Amino acid sequence: MNIKKKSKWVGGFVSVMMLTGLLAACGGNNTTVDNGTGNNGSTAAPAASTAASTDPTQISGTVKVWDWDEAFQKGMIVEFNKKYPNIKVEVTVVNPNDYLQKLQSGIASGSDVPDVILGESAYRGKLFDLGVLDNLEAAPYNFDKSTILDYVVPYVSNSKGEVIAVDQSLTPAGFAYRRDLAKQYWGTDDPAELEKKISTWDDFIAAGKELKEKSADKVLMFPGLGDAFLALKGQNFGSYVNGTEIDLTSKLQKPLNRLFEMRDAGIIGKNELWTPAWSASMAKGEFMFYPMAPWGAKWHISANDPDGSGRWGLLKAPEGGFTRGGTAIGIYKDSKVKDAAWAFIQYAYLSEEGSAFNFKTFGNMTSSKSFYETQKALIDAPGPYDEFFGGQNLAKYFVENIVPDMKGEAQSKYDSVVDSVFNALYPLWMKDGSVTADSALQKFIQETKNKASDATVK
Repeated sequence: MNIKKKSKWVGGFVSVMMLTGLLAACGGNNTTVDNGTGNNGSTAAPAASTAASTDPTQISGTVKVWDWDEAFQKGMIVEFNKKYPNIKVEVTVVNPNDYLQKLQSGIASGSDVPDVILGESAYRGKLFDLGVLDNLEAAPYNFDKSTILDYVVPYVSNSKGEVIAVDQSLTPAGFAYRRDLAKQYWGTDDPAELEKKISTWDDFIAAGKELKEKSADKVLMFPGLGDAFLALKGQNFGSYVNGTEIDLTSKLQKPLNRLFEMRDAGIIGKNELWTPAWSASMAKGEFMFYPMAPWGAKWHISANDPDGSGRWGLLKAPEGGFTRGGTAIGIYKDSKVKDAAWAFIQYAYLSEEGSAFNFKTFGNMTSSKSFYETQKALIDAPGPYDEFFGGQNLAKYFVENIVPDMKGEAQSKYDSVVDSVFNALYPLWMKDGSVTADSALQKFIQETKNKASDATVK
């Protein structure tokens, strides 16, 4: 990074976002965690809501939260209670794979619904479509969406354009890469040099062929088609759902063409996402790249390669950034403790104190603009997973190199349908070389029609 860029990175980042505009979920058993209490008299950042501007000691109640990340809640609740000593946060750990079904059952029975509801990226659009989350721009929250990065707004808004959630963390994604393999086969592990080497997807394919040849087929670019598709599809930010019309051709034609070009070049493995073999490959050094958002340093790379400290790096994907994962946090519309629930959400995911704790402890990056203006020293300081990535400052890299490319994309109930169709189809594409990009797209359209019978799919 040059000195000029370094000195202006915060202002530049915020300016870019004003112009243009973070799961690997961990499972767990259903358990309940109670909070600790205390008060250190800390001062708050400027409030963005009625609840947050009220004397914290005057807000009370028991807030029920369903989350899959027990470690996050255990740490955050203690910090929260230093400022809000009279709010009890009660957490139930729910497996993310069961979350939406459990929530829908609770809503149907009217007996078991949390005040704070999470929406993982896989079903965020479905959750928003249920109409169970409150409009955070209305009373008693009065949330000002101009306080968060502009590109995030579509990811936390319903079809009416109302902000009904905040994001747990920014999720701009690049590529985690093996420094040892890059050094061995390409002669450098410097992210800036590698960015130049794969600045376009044509470059990427050429570099993949070089890697394949030099390693005698022992090292390929990605573990599977799923990894490549995450980046290729994610870079096409154009909205493809309009009411009940799903325009898959405009969304997927170009990504599928590139995907099959890579497959036919022989530079991608045959692992399916999230399988044991896919996870194990990170430590084995069989593949150069894995798509990674900020949450991935903890949940993804270091978790699957615990002895790999120092042999990983982060760089920007060819032709720009993309999003990966992310969790929306909203409030149940019939909650009886809306002020207390908003106080917790505002503190944990948007406030200066909560965002700093979140970043220092978990590496999560808030969507609050002001944080990047006031916490430059914190972002400049080593993050919790920087050493694991060879001393690279991950937060600054995401902010300076990837976030400026990001754009927002509206969420719909059909996104999870499209994702499920891809997950069902792509294993066959890896095995059957006769499948082409065009035939894959036609099959994709047909299968989506079958699963979304109320929609027009083209």
